[in-house]
This record gives sequence, structure tokens and C-alpha cells, in this order.
Amino acid sequence: MTAAVDATPNDGRDRAFKALAEPARRHILALLRERPRTTGELCEAFDDLTRFGVMNHIGVLKDAGLVRTEKRGRERINSLDAEPLRELYETWMRQYEVIWAGRLGRLKREAERRERMRETMDTDWVGAPLASLHIRRSVDIEAPRDTVFKALTDDISAWWGAPYLASGEDAADIVLEPWPGGLFKEVMADGDGYVWCIVEQVFRNRLLTLAGRMGMREAITGNIRFELEDQDGGTRLTVEHAAIGRLTAETEAGFSEGWQDLLGNRLKGFVERGERPGLRGASN
Repeated sequence: MTAAVDATPNDGRDRAFKALAEPARRHILALLRERPRTTGELCEAFDDLTRFGVMNHIGVLKDAGLVRTEKRGRERINSLDAEPLRELYETWMRQYEVIWAGRLGRLKREAERRERMRETMDTDWVGAPLASLHIRRSVDIEAPRDTVFKALTDDISAWWGAPYLASGEDAADIVLEPWPGGLFKEVMADGDGYVWCIVEQVFRNRLLTLAGRMGMREAITGNIRFELEDQDGGTRLTVEHAAIGRLTAETEAGFSEGWQDLLGNRLKGFVERGERPGLRGASN
């Protein structure tokens, strides 16, 4: 029998839920989970937010009881208060423990199996230790959201190309099917191809989420989330890429630089100036 969820209105829980809904605030909590940090240190962790914007996010987290701030001399020290998170967990998440325990158990068994293979096989393909990555990048594009979304999906081959290809010179097209269950794939001239990800969510002109290995050969799973919002007469496009598997620091650095190039240079240049550096750019 499934435990009943306590749906009684609770201002504290509501504030905590609203605070956690913003990716930037979740990133602040992740930083504070490691150790207390000054407000200046938190501001330096964001390339796409002003100091005023970061301080606003800290204020929301404080109102929700998730962050405590203490003034020490000229500095303000921010630290995590996990009690509201514990209450959310007890109220909403404990009933799902059995489900997640089973999934984590399978993940643990798979990780242990791969580790045994690594210890017994004299090969390099097993790769790096189990690790995770989290990348968040934003770019402002001078075009409405529908134009940016179309470029991100229907016109992706105009700006996506080498060196971000799995099959190199054999690649003939890049396709992103913007519907749930659609494929983000690389297609070769002979009909063969490579699936990068599967589309999980589509809310046209607002949100697109993908799940898959994103070109990585190792035992890796990941999630890529694109959010579009109005920004100063144009569009702010934010990508958040999280993955777990056999990853290295070089892998995360490569993806971070790659997303900056693909979105900040290629997609932006295509939408704003008609540049076509992609796989099918020259032929169109």
C-alpha cells in the first residue's frame, strides 16, 4: 500500500519548494553543501548572473529557511540549513524509498561488475572511475523564443557539425525530432547512423529535455535540459547537462567548452547573422 502524501498547506514547505524550482538556487545549495561560503564566493561561481541577481537568490533561500547568513567583520558567511530539506523528504520522498533503493541497488551491482572487469582485464576500454558532471551555460540571443527553438530543433544541422560528430566525415545529417520519444541522431549517407539522445520533454518555445549518452562511448547516462525565456527583447537559452558514469575531468571540461561553442558561437551566429557552420550549412 502506498503511503498517503500530506497535502496540508504549509507555508514553510511551499517556500522551500518554490526556492528549489530555480536551477541557480539549487546550484547555490550544492556549493554550500560542500562548505560555508562568503557572498562574494557565491557570486564568483556564476558567469551569467550579476552580484545583485545572486544576492536575490540568496535572499529567497534565506526566506525559505534553507540558508543561514552570519556577518563576520566585513564579510557575510552563508551556510546550508538542511532542516527544511529533511522535512520535504519526510513528507514527500520517503514513500518512494523502496523504488529508488531498487534502482540504486541495480546501479551499485553494475558498477561493481564493471569494477571486477577492470581488475581482471588488461584493457583500456573500461575507462575512468564512476563520477558525475554538471554543466550549466546561458546565452542571450537577439531573436524571439520561437525562432530560437526552431533553430535548436528543425535547423540544428545548419550550425551543428564537426568536430562534434560521432562518425566524422561519414556524417551526412544531424536530426533532432522535437516530440516526446523523438531522436537526436546523426545520420550517414548509407542510412546507418548514431543516436545521441532521446527526447523526453517538449514544451514548444519553452523547454526541451533529452536523455542519453550524448556521444560518449563509456557506460554513461545523462540528461540535457534546454530552457528558453524572454530576455531584454530577445531570448535567454540555458542548457543544463548532468551525467553519471565513467567520466574524467577532461570529459567535463570538453563538454563545458563544447556547449559554449555550440550555443554561444554557432547557434547565436546562425540565428542573429545567418552564419551556417554546421554539417549541412554549406549546402543550404
